[in-house]
Amino acid sequence: MRNHDICYLFVYVHDILLTGNNFALIHCLITILSLEFKLCDLGNAHYFLGVEVTPTSVGFMLSQHKYALDILYQAGKSSSKSIDTPASVSKLDLLSIVLLSDPTRFRQIVGVVQYLTFTKPNICYAVNKVCQFMHAPIESHWALLNVSYAT
Repeated sequence: MRNHDICYLFVYVHDILLTGNNFALIHCLITILSLEFKLCDLGNAHYFLGVEVTPTSVGFMLSQHKYALDILYQAGKSSSKSIDTPASVSKLDLLSIVLLSDPTRFRQIVGVVQYLTFTKPNICYAVNKVCQFMHAPIESHWALLNVSYAT
């Protein structure tokens, strides 16, 4: 092993993704881990925790396109059209203060949209703004959420 060998180990509950620039080091780490844990090697990563992984000549391309489509479907907005920039949060219509009939659904969608900011940093501000209304969301917050994460 050389000093500039890199190995990344991503762990989420019982899912593990292992990558690096030295195949021998990765294989050694898998061998060591398999002595302590039951492992199942699924080969090269293609999809991990909502992130599509595509190898390129210089590394990996990460995308959450399928994850975003799943969110749109879950929110009942699969026919929504995309927009170039996130919605303006400065124009929230607070005059019509109609509380959402199902704030739980709003909170669930906001939660999954937060994870989408991993590969779509352009929506971070709008998503953060929507998160500030989770305690008592109104109809205009739902409308803002609908356009904040268009793919």
